[in-house]
Amino acid sequence: MLGVSRLRVSFGRFEALGGIDLDVADGERVGLVGPNGSGKTTLLDAISGLVRPASGGVAIGGRPTLGFSPDAIARLGVARCFQTPRLFERMTVLLNARAGQYGRGGTAGDGDEPLGLLERCGLGPLRDRLAAELPPAARRRLELARALAARPRLLLLDEPCSGLAAAETEEAVALLQWAASGRTLVIVEHRLPVLRRLCSRLVVLDRGRIVADGSPATVEAGRALTDAYLGRRV
Repeated sequence: MLGVSRLRVSFGRFEALGGIDLDVADGERVGLVGPNGSGKTTLLDAISGLVRPASGGVAIGGRPTLGFSPDAIARLGVARCFQTPRLFERMTVLLNARAGQYGRGGTAGDGDEPLGLLERCGLGPLRDRLAAELPPAARRRLELARALAARPRLLLLDEPCSGLAAAETEEAVALLQWAASGRTLVIVEHRLPVLRRLCSRLVVLDRGRIVADGSPATVEAGRALTDAYLGRRV
């Protein structure tokens, strides 16, 4: 489903990604973990077309996407949720969800699917509220509903549980387990208990490079994860 080959991304003299190789199988759930600045969000940005690599490439379903715009990559079946939700603030909750249909080449307003997604995400009663009026946890659920309205094959999530209280995190994890069913998932998250419940594989990044890759148990038993967070050379 996803192939990343020798991917390098630079911002001026700073090398954010230093030659990443990553393959994700169809239906696999992969967690990206590592300290701030390790390149996790930049990797999602490169996959979704928001930054242009200095070299290397990305393929979605075997199709190279170098030079593709974000909307062209979305039409290949890729949906993205951000660490800080990016909503249409002056549009209603329902219109925000319907906007996700553009991601698959449809027209906003087609069918009742977005309304059903809002109900599943606990936002049905808020359908006529403006997105700007939603509390943080509801904003995250709305961005997820909009992403799912595009019927993605590959779902990219950037810290979907950031800033949530314990009860809200439990609800979010249950919702994400449902959302990931039948899809390929790549998720950035710092909370290892969340990743254990969602992912079968963890990839540890440090200073723009992959330093560990394996099952959650294998990665947590090794030193690379601890060393990355403590700033030790691995």
